[in-house]
Amino acid sequence: EIPEPKESPPPPKTSAAAQLDELMAHLCEMQAKAAVKPDVSKKHLPDKQGDKPSLDSMLGGLEQDLQDLGIATVPKGHCASCQKPIAGKVIHALGQAWHPEHFVCTHCKEEIGSSPFFERNGLAYCPKDYHHLFSPRCAYCAAPILDKVLTAMDQTWHPEHFFCSHCGEVFGAEGMPLGSFKKTSRAFP
Repeated sequence: EIPEPKESPPPPKTSAAAQLDELMAHLCEMQAKAAVKPDVSKKHLPDKQGDKPSLDSMLGGLEQDLQDLGIATVPKGHCASCQKPIAGKVIHALGQAWHPEHFVCTHCKEEIGSSPFFERNGLAYCPKDYHHLFSPRCAYCAAPILDKVLTAMDQTWHPEHFFCSHCGEVFGAEGMPLGSFKKTSRAFP
């Protein structure tokens, strides 16, 4: 005969677990109060956008509901784009605070979020647009120069595109084709 397993007592609650239980109980109370007062929720109707509530209206409604219940929300600043308070994630860039979805490339309007970006005249650009708009261009291929730039004959070049038009060899640091140097035993005066 197999003995039945003994139930071990549950481990003692940590303070974090107790706080979570308390928070869940409070949220259940909030939900019950909201269900009892249907007319209160009507004042927070979401903006009509094809019958889908917008994120801004949902967040505004949630913030108002929390305030109605006496729970203070502390904004982390005001978004430089929409001027609304930031309650969740925040991006600090260009000396201002932004909602991550509102920190976008000035040119293509794609979200930059926490990705690398370039600043020019106080505006943010994604790397692709910055190089397309502002990087020097190679006199040979006309592509933006992203790394090393060689300046010669009042133009800019990719170092590998600055070569002899006669033999096609790339010029070295001294300005001569790299393959044109020959070892000799003769000393020059």
